[in-house]
Amino acid sequence: MELDLSAEQLLLQDTVRQLCENCFPLTALRRIETDPDGLDRTFWTQLCEIGVPSMPIAAEHGGLGMGMLDTALVFEQLGRQLATTPLLTSSLTAASLLASSEQTKSRDHWLGLIGQGGIVSVAADEPDGSLHIAETRTSFERTSDRIRLSGVKHFVPFASIAEGFLVLALDATSGKPALVMIPRDTSGITIRRQENLATEPYFRIELADVERPTDDVLVMHDFQEHWRKTSARAYIAMAAQAVGAARHAHEISLRYSKEREAFGQPIGGFQAIAHYLADGIVEIEGCQTLFHQAAWLHDQGLSFEAAAAMAKLQAGAMFRRISAMTIQIHGGLGYTTEADPQLFFRRAKQWQLLNGDDSFLEDEIARLTIDTAFADV
Repeated sequence: MELDLSAEQLLLQDTVRQLCENCFPLTALRRIETDPDGLDRTFWTQLCEIGVPSMPIAAEHGGLGMGMLDTALVFEQLGRQLATTPLLTSSLTAASLLASSEQTKSRDHWLGLIGQGGIVSVAADEPDGSLHIAETRTSFERTSDRIRLSGVKHFVPFASIAEGFLVLALDATSGKPALVMIPRDTSGITIRRQENLATEPYFRIELADVERPTDDVLVMHDFQEHWRKTSARAYIAMAAQAVGAARHAHEISLRYSKEREAFGQPIGGFQAIAHYLADGIVEIEGCQTLFHQAAWLHDQGLSFEAAAAMAKLQAGAMFRRISAMTIQIHGGLGYTTEADPQLFFRRAKQWQLLNGDDSFLEDEIARLTIDTAFADV
């Protein structure tokens, strides 16, 4: 594995970081927390202008066709500022699944839309909280040339402004999971804001006898394999995001420890604080190496799923610890909504739970590394 970034990757990293710092400071995050749609449209437009939404999309589908490591570096910088964007659900997850579809007309239309900054949201989670796709309760029935779909989805990101939804559902005829592409203006869809710990734009959508042409059901050669690989790509992005956020939280703690004095000296001079900070930066650097490794394996065409799950598992736990440390170093001030530490603390818990919690990831790692049917890493 190559540990050094290329000149182009360093330039990409610096460009996105400067854009985030200039256009999405933590004051912007506080502002959009009260926005029903949860999107800073000016910031999103600027990301679109430098081609960020088209980065993960292959060149044959009109994208830039950049590697997973390049994409992860962008997520790391977005994570630094806790920037809320549709990049994960739309440009990475939905685009990856759509690219695997054999319906070329629909695929090309939606991928072109995503590459230009349009939003397609993946609706997979359900009220029971199961992450196993075979246990989804949303289902559709087939007629001669139509399908009728019903169900409820939870934690659908940016649903209020998405142009379409990629809905995970079971085919009532075959009993197999599938994805249905549903435009937003389809009748029978009800969208409600869903309150959450991080105040991020998640929504509950109810699908009541939604009718669509059968062509809107994505045809894939091996659906479960595509779903597994797409989920693993999302793990890498979320690990990178957590590393970026944890590094920023650590910097805030380090700065405060040099400014805040007790007993006539900066609190950073006390061993209890200094050891916390030293251990924290070691954890951050370790998790950064994990997501770099997973992304490198992906870009080399090697099996990367286990490494991706490990990166997400470790980075999620690490961000929780770093954000808690930030609260503790700031003392009583850290718990107040006026201070910044709570912004990181609330997101650390939510990011750890969504898109694969610890229990699910541990089972996935065991399946990929111990089960001989899948142990190819």
